Amino acid sequence: MAEGRRPKIIEVSGSFENMGSKVGSACKREIRDKLSEGKESVKRLSMDWARARSNTGKHLPFVEEYNPAQLEFVRGYAKGSGVPFEDLFLLFCLDEKGLCTDIMVNGDATADGGVYSAHSEDWAPSSEQHLVMIKAKPKGRPSFMVMTLGGLEWICGVNSAGITITGNSLYQSDVRVGLPKLMIAPKVLAAETPGEALSAATPPHRASSFNNNISHSSGEMYCVEGTATDFAVLYPDDGYLVHANHYLHPRLAKYEAVFGGDGVRTIAGASSTVVRYHRALRLIRSQVGEVTKESLMDIMRDHVNRPGSICRHAQKDLPAHEQTKTTFAVVLDPVEKSMHLCLGNPCEGKFKEHRLR
Repeated sequence: MAEGRRPKIIEVSGSFENMGSKVGSACKREIRDKLSEGKESVKRLSMDWARARSNTGKHLPFVEEYNPAQLEFVRGYAKGSGVPFEDLFLLFCLDEKGLCTDIMVNGDATADGGVYSAHSEDWAPSSEQHLVMIKAKPKGRPSFMVMTLGGLEWICGVNSAGITITGNSLYQSDVRVGLPKLMIAPKVLAAETPGEALSAATPPHRASSFNNNISHSSGEMYCVEGTATDFAVLYPDDGYLVHANHYLHPRLAKYEAVFGGDGVRTIAGASSTVVRYHRALRLIRSQVGEVTKESLMDIMRDHVNRPGSICRHAQKDLPAHEQTKTTFAVVLDPVEKSMHLCLGNPCEGKFKEHRLR
C-alpha cells in the first residue's frame, strides 16, 4: 500500500475574522481553482455568474441570523485571499452534492468501548487538490480540527468538547431560498453539548439539508436527516448507525429525489447509495462488539459494486464534471479528539493520525 500523502494544514486562532483572513491568505491557489470550477458549474446551468451572484443576496439574511461568526470568517477569508465576498458566498449557495458513506459506532459495538465516526468523501477528482485541514482555537468557542475544500467549505471534523460532524448529501424535492446547508457544520463544531449540536443541525429556514451525522464522546450518536422544510433524527439501537445518500426515515421518503425519483436519471451512479448503505450495514453487523478503528478503515476500502463502491473510483467514460471518486476518508475519535485521515482512495493510501492540541 502506498505511503499516505500529507494534507495541507493551517493552524489559526483568535477572532473568526482573523482566522478567516489567515486561511484565505494561505489558500489563494485552492480558491482560485474552486472559483473556476464554480463558474463552469453555473455555466452548465445556463446561468450568468454575475446574475447568480446577485441572487445569492436572498440567502444572506438567513446566515446573518443563524451563524454571524461564520460570516465573519468568510469576510476575513475574502480579505486574505483577495476574492470578493460575493463570489465566495455564491459557492455556498450552489447546492452541489456528492455521494458519500458514513458509519458511527459507540461502546455497544466497539471492541475497546471507543466511539468512532467514519466518513468517505466522494467528490470530483479535481477537488483532491483543494483539500485543506484547519486546526483552530477560536476565541470563546471550543477548538476544532476540520477537513475542508479550500479552507472555505467545511466537511467533517471534531472539537475539544467531544463533538464530531460528518455529512451525506441528500437529494430533496423541496429546495428553496434559505440557509445554505454548508453553513451547518461550522455551527455544529461550535457546540459544547450533544443538545447544542442537534439544535445547530436543525435550524429553521433551511434552503436544503445534508444528513448530518453527529457523535459525542459519551457515546451519543445521531443521523439528522433533513430537507428544506422537514427533518427526522435516527438513533442507534445496537451501537451503530450507517448512512449513504438516500432517506431512511419513512416520513421523509416523499421528499426523495434520487433513488426512485426523477434525479436518478441525471446523477451518475446515484443508485449506488442503496448498495453502499446495505454493504456497510452488513459489514458492521458482522462485527458488533469487535469494531475497531482499523476495521472501520478496512470498510472504507471496500470495493463491492466498484466503481460505485464505498471506496469509490472514477468512471473514466463519463464527462469530467460528472466523475466522482473518494477524495479522502477519515475515522474521527471524539474521546481522543483525533482524526485518522487518508487522502485519496483508501485502497491506495494509509491512514495517518492527527490530534487536536
